[in-house]
Amino acid sequence: MTLTQIKITSKSEHQEVWDLLPWYINHSLDPAEQDFVRRHVKTCVTCRVEINQQQQLLEKIQQQDLLQQASQISFAQLKKRMNEQSKLRSVFAEQAKLSQEQKLFSHQFLGFVKYNALAASLLLLAMPLMLNLPTDDPELKGDYRTLANPAEGEHKNNSIRVVFAEHLGAEQIKAILNGVSGHIIKGPSKNGIYEVQIGNRQTNSLEVNDAISQLRKNSLVVFAEPSHQLSSSD
Repeated sequence: MTLTQIKITSKSEHQEVWDLLPWYINHSLDPAEQDFVRRHVKTCVTCRVEINQQQQLLEKIQQQDLLQQASQISFAQLKKRMNEQSKLRSVFAEQAKLSQEQKLFSHQFLGFVKYNALAASLLLLAMPLMLNLPTDDPELKGDYRTLANPAEGEHKNNSIRVVFAEHLGAEQIKAILNGVSGHIIKGPSKNGIYEVQIGNRQTNSLEVNDAISQLRKNSLVVFAEPSHQLSSSD
């Protein structure tokens, strides 16, 4: 092998490792790629420096996410306490009003209690008949959904987070996202994070993963991950 061929091979290997460094940092490479990068950085100072810088960037992104989550949780707890205190004041006010009405209209209140007791007795007598009503009538059922059982056709979570190279302009970013049917729905954040929607309501998880894979192969993309894997939110 000639000296020129050796230089070309070395340059090709360096560029391939350089493109894999972001995924090496977040441990998303397969074992063979991990070993390939690990062997190269033992002899490449440039790649070792780049790994250190990208590791620092990842730690800053994760720290920022944790701080945002903590502030959101604190605000939610404060809001909950304020709502509870407001409800307690309303309850105390109602109790005070009821106490005054009881003193002024004791006879009417006793009559009202007797009427409710009679109504309760009639309800208990009618309960066996009510329990025997058919419960499988479609007209008696209503559509509902819970977090564990979302309604069919509900919008899927096909958003991802992307960090682009610092020197890119808006048109370059738009061109890269067009290649994976993506569009920006939020960002960039202070750390340069964009939240990107892949496709539309019919887009499935396989298509989202394919878009992430394509972005990772682009040397102008520093970071690309599903939003739900980073403890979000911005």
